[in-house]
This record gives sequence, structure tokens and C-alpha cells, in this order.
Amino acid sequence: MGSSNGTLGECIASGTGIRATCVACRHHRELDLPALAARLGPDHGALHADLVPRLRCAECGSKRIALTMLPPDVPTER
Repeated sequence: MGSSNGTLGECIASGTGIRATCVACRHHRELDLPALAARLGPDHGALHADLVPRLRCAECGSKRIALTMLPPDVPTER
């Protein structure tokens, strides 16, 4: 029985990461899930519709963001 990773807390607990990629300029960054959970709460949704309205590209300011779920065994870019 696996976790659904439907919330920020579930992603953190399972080691799943989320990468945000700007559709406009292709800038990408792995999201700081513990910081997001501290701000939004661990029960906040971790799906596209839950997070994208709150995100903006740090490089170009676009709100056209795509999300990619990263399994626990994918190296981070920190």
C-alpha cells in the first residue's frame, strides 16, 4: 500500500520531490516542500491545480508553470 502523494506532507514523508518548470523560459527548480508545507500547511494539496496558482517563475515572472513529480530515487538539483 503506497502513499498517494496528494498532499505536501505525503510528498515529504515519502521522499517525493516536485520540480517546477517555466513553460515560457524553461527555467526549472525543485520546490522546497518543507518550506511550502510550513507556509501552506502539510495537508495542502501537492497536485498541479493546488500549487500552480501560487507559483511564478523566478527568472521571467511567468505564471505558466508545469510540475513534474520526482520519485524518491531521483537526485535533487540543490
